[in-house]
Amino acid sequence: MKNTTIVRFAVILPTMSPNRVNGLVIRVTGHEVWVDVGDEVVPCLLRGRLRQKGRDFHIVAGDRVEVSPSEAEGGTGAIEEVKARLSWLSRFTGGRAAVERVIVANVDILFLVVSIRDPKLHYGFVDRVLVSAERGHTNTWICLNKTDLARDPSEIDDFATLYSGIGYPVVKTNAISGDGVDELKKQLQGGVYAFVGQSGVGKSSLLNEIDETLQLKVSHVANKTGRGRHTTSFSQLYPINGGYMADTPGMQTFGFPGTVREELSECFPEFAEYVEHCRFRPCMHSHEPDCAVKEAVDAGKIHPSRYKSYQWMLSEIDERLKRRY
Repeated sequence: MKNTTIVRFAVILPTMSPNRVNGLVIRVTGHEVWVDVGDEVVPCLLRGRLRQKGRDFHIVAGDRVEVSPSEAEGGTGAIEEVKARLSWLSRFTGGRAAVERVIVANVDILFLVVSIRDPKLHYGFVDRVLVSAERGHTNTWICLNKTDLARDPSEIDDFATLYSGIGYPVVKTNAISGDGVDELKKQLQGGVYAFVGQSGVGKSSLLNEIDETLQLKVSHVANKTGRGRHTTSFSQLYPINGGYMADTPGMQTFGFPGTVREELSECFPEFAEYVEHCRFRPCMHSHEPDCAVKEAVDAGKIHPSRYKSYQWMLSEIDERLKRRY
C-alpha cells in the first residue's frame, strides 16, 4: 500500500475568478452533475469543450471542479474546468472492446468491503481492487464484513494476517450487531471516503449503521446464485461526519485497468524488496530465470494466492495487447 498523505477537502473554497467557485462533484446522473460549492449543492452541466466527441474523459463523484454558478436562483451552473485527480479507482469493463472507467476520485481513504460469506470471499477480487487502487495512488483499507458468518475464527485471522502483513489495515465488522463500526467511524474525520465491493457484501448496511439518517436501500443475497443484487446504480457522495462518503455500485467482477506489463508488479507492494535482485531488469516474474520474486514465493515470503493473482492479471494484460495489435 502506498504511503499516501491524506489531503482534506475544505468545504468552503476560495473563488478562482470573480465568476467561478471551486466545488466537489457529489453525483453524476446522465449529463447533469451535482456539485457542492460550499454553501449549497447545485446542478451543473459540462461545458461543450469538456464533452467533445471522442474525448476519453468521464467526470465522476469526487472530482474537484471550477463552476460558474447560475445567476438565476435555483438555476443550472456550468462546469468550466475539472481539476487533475490526486487519486482514483478505475476498472476495465466490457468484453473485447473493454474500456477503462473511473469509479470514484480523490478519496482520502478507500474502504474495500468484503464479506466472509454470502457472497463468498474471493481473494482474487480483493487483489484486483487493491492493485487498481495502487495504480491510482489510492490509500486503501479493507473492511471484512459479516464476521458472524465465519465457520471458524481462522477464516478471519488468515485473511487479516495476509493483508495487514502487506500493509493494508483490516477492520472486522458486522453491520447487524454493530461490531467494528465504531472503529470505522474513527477514520471518518471530515474528508472524502468511499466504499467499494461486490454486490451483497453490506456496503449500504454499514453506511446506514454509521449514520442512520442516510437510510440507503439494502438488499439480500440471492439464494440460487449466491450473489447480491445491485442496490446502488452510480457512485454518489453522502454527507457523513463533516465530510463525504461515496457508496459505489456493487460489482461481481473487477478487471485490472492497466495495459502496461511493467507497471503491474509495482502495484504489488510486497514485490518491491525483491525486484531489484532479479537477474533481468525489467523482469516480468513469470518465465525468467533467477527471478527473486518467484524465489520469494517458493520460500513462503510472498503468499501464493497473491502471486497467482499477479499471474492472472499479467495474462489479461497480454490478451488485451494482442487484441489491440
